[in-house]
Amino acid sequence: MSALVLSCGRNGTNMMLEILRGSSVLVATNPAEDKVLFRRSRIVKDNYLSKCDTTYINNFDQVKNTLNKNKHLKIVWMVRDPRDCALSKIYRGQPGNDGKTLSDDATFDGCLKSIDWMSKVYKYINKNFSNRIILVKMEDIILDFEKTVQNVCCFIEVNYEDGMRDFTSRYRVQSKKNRYKNIDKGQVELYKRFSKIYSGFYKENKNINIKKLFLRLKPYCELFNYKP
Repeated sequence: MSALVLSCGRNGTNMMLEILRGSSVLVATNPAEDKVLFRRSRIVKDNYLSKCDTTYINNFDQVKNTLNKNKHLKIVWMVRDPRDCALSKIYRGQPGNDGKTLSDDATFDGCLKSIDWMSKVYKYINKNFSNRIILVKMEDIILDFEKTVQNVCCFIEVNYEDGMRDFTSRYRVQSKKNRYKNIDKGQVELYKRFSKIYSGFYKENKNINIKKLFLRLKPYCELFNYKP
């Protein structure tokens, strides 16, 4: 009965973590992101709850060692339409948005590198620890919250609790808490209106080749079963 929310950034890992923090039996780590879990391959408690970005995983041996040491640890793998993920990475990672400096994954090449490594780690865990991982689409949480979260709870063997739905109030980053007061169904398929969203950022920044970016993301859309 322990859970790790895992993926690369901008795939809904914070959303899922805050949902599961509504459980009365899971105890979230402090800080909430366990950046050294895989690099130290340490043993976690039975009621452990945390999140991690795949950028903090160096190789597959770290994954194997950590999961072999923690037979009780379940992986809640978050994914989002890769096109929406990339758009969010590039925009939110610009200086002055969610941080003070340009994020490593906020460039054309950087976001592709992040998504590619995330996909490789997912395929490794899904192949070698298939009974320990559940794939959860961020869109499913937004469009069918209770059914999706109940499935997650069943997988990690905790009860679904009403407090899980009030997850937006638990966001630790104030800017995120201000943006999302409740479930925002407008966060689905943003790529279809990329020129209008994010304050017109993509309309003004012609140096970002969206057509080429989406073409490069096609294999990941296929991997996670998103329509091209």
